[in-house]
Amino acid sequence: MNAYKVASTFEDRGIRPPPEDSVTVGEADLTFIHLRNGDDPGLLHYVRSGGIAFPHIMIPEALQLRGAETKTTATATAATTIAADTDTDADENGTVSAKPILRTNAEVGSVLETVFSHALWLWNAKQHTAELVQTMQTRTLLLAESWLPSPVAAVVFGDVAGTLAAANAERLQAEEANEERAMLAKTEGPVACVAWHPHRSLVAIAHRATDTVFLYDLATNTWCPNVLQNVYMQSITSMAWQPNCGYTLAVGCTAGVCLWNIMPPASSSSRSATAADGKKKAPSMGGGQLSAWMTLLSYPKLAANGVPVQLPLDKKVAFRRTSSSVSSLAFSPSGQWLVTGHQTHGHLTVWDVALGTAAPLRRSGSSSRAATLRVGISPDGRHLVSVHANGHLRLWETETWGSRLWSDMQGIVTQFAWAPDSRSLFFAVARSPDIYALALHSAPPSAIDAEISIVTSFEPHATAVSSGVGDDADGAERIRVGGAIKSLALDPTGQRLVVGFDDDSASSDISLLAVYLVNSDALFRAGGDSSALMPLGYIRGPDWGEQQRDQKQQSSGGGGGGVNPRSAKLAKKRVRLGPPIPSWFGFAPNFAHGALLTVAWANGKISFVPMLFRTSNNAASR
Repeated sequence: MNAYKVASTFEDRGIRPPPEDSVTVGEADLTFIHLRNGDDPGLLHYVRSGGIAFPHIMIPEALQLRGAETKTTATATAATTIAADTDTDADENGTVSAKPILRTNAEVGSVLETVFSHALWLWNAKQHTAELVQTMQTRTLLLAESWLPSPVAAVVFGDVAGTLAAANAERLQAEEANEERAMLAKTEGPVACVAWHPHRSLVAIAHRATDTVFLYDLATNTWCPNVLQNVYMQSITSMAWQPNCGYTLAVGCTAGVCLWNIMPPASSSSRSATAADGKKKAPSMGGGQLSAWMTLLSYPKLAANGVPVQLPLDKKVAFRRTSSSVSSLAFSPSGQWLVTGHQTHGHLTVWDVALGTAAPLRRSGSSSRAATLRVGISPDGRHLVSVHANGHLRLWETETWGSRLWSDMQGIVTQFAWAPDSRSLFFAVARSPDIYALALHSAPPSAIDAEISIVTSFEPHATAVSSGVGDDADGAERIRVGGAIKSLALDPTGQRLVVGFDDDSASSDISLLAVYLVNSDALFRAGGDSSALMPLGYIRGPDWGEQQRDQKQQSSGGGGGGVNPRSAKLAKKRVRLGPPIPSWFGFAPNFAHGALLTVAWANGKISFVPMLFRTSNNAASR
């Protein structure tokens, strides 16, 4: 592993972090503009530089959804258009889809219908026999369980499906999971993840506490009135829109992948068909009620993991993590296939989206210690990266699915980002201030020739806060910045890299994001080059509101009794009364003026930070 010499740091270049009472609105002329109020002189400079201001959107921690109890089938539409006359079935790959329910007309009562009903029952005799055998087995287990004392029964039958002990264990696990999600919503924010549509100004936002997905149309600054919710969609971990396929959203969760097919409202599409300049505009999702249906992709199939194919209508059934539980997913650039990583093992699953068929890639171990944390496909679709809980990083080529493994990493890879030319990627390692780069020196079908280097490092240190007037460091407030890097994101043009810091370091201000200028070509120069990453500036998000600040102080004050010890430990570790930390950030896939960063903060606000610079696209248009 090579280590490049760091040419300069933020301190060396005179780049100082903004004060806590400011918010970053964007970048213009290679300078980030931080405003304290509406009269800040930096606003005039930003406007004269052609700056674009985007409003913040707010996601509350707790939600009361109308009609939430009506989400009953595995294949359902959005909140207001439930397919009431459908039932569910699963094929050998675990794909759950809708099938019509045969309903007899009791008022007619004809002999023909009676004969047909009996014939249908005989046709499904195999299924009925299996259900009868399962019912008898469950009754036998319940009878045996009733003869034993409760503590003994809990030990003997705790893992046997169908027993009271197993039901109690699942209920307790579900309660702990709900409490943990609620605590994470209070400490890390209500937003679990965000996904940008590849061709539209449409953002999908996953709500952590309610396991729902909201759609926001940035072009019209409106929310879609519908909410995507389903009983199978629990503990959302990742989302991605399918490229070249209209409005299809894949949501990774405990049960597998919830594949939502969304139809825009017809009224809005006809109303906004053309713009003022005569060009066609995309239909707005905020113009009316949309229609949607969901197909569940699960491998192995649901029954093999003890997940019911048909769910009760009157209550929400909590799922335990199984071999089907998805930790991360990624579409190929064509949208024809989907790769999923799993929470309980290191194998990957490649899905043919159109056929709903799955093919496993068994390379990285079947134990939970090798569980897949993230997967990512290169922009050209020729390579795939997977990182695992045992610290392994594996690089695949997608023609023959050969791979190369790096098992000597200094820790778990927390996040990575592909360069747009698919020749390199940047990544971070847990508890390390270093930024790594993987450079590819060959293309498929040749053997994978790649090397990993440490490009730069952001060691924790104290620095003076920018005052905005004269920027004199003498007498200015000093804070600690830097430290272990938790996450990073690279913009689609490959010119801006944003990094966020780990929240385990209580001494540094982790509410800041650091931004680098990127020159990925420097990774391929002989002997290495220290100019691959150059410091550019800091980003600070919106502060807590007064009501939110009071709630945070109350939640960190200890509360009363009856608190789950695990939740209390989590709260003690994570609750902070300082500025809100970023819980998720990433770039919009298309922005004509440079790059548009989207950041979800712990206070529930989502901010859009434009970075204005010349790209090959907007330079050609001038």
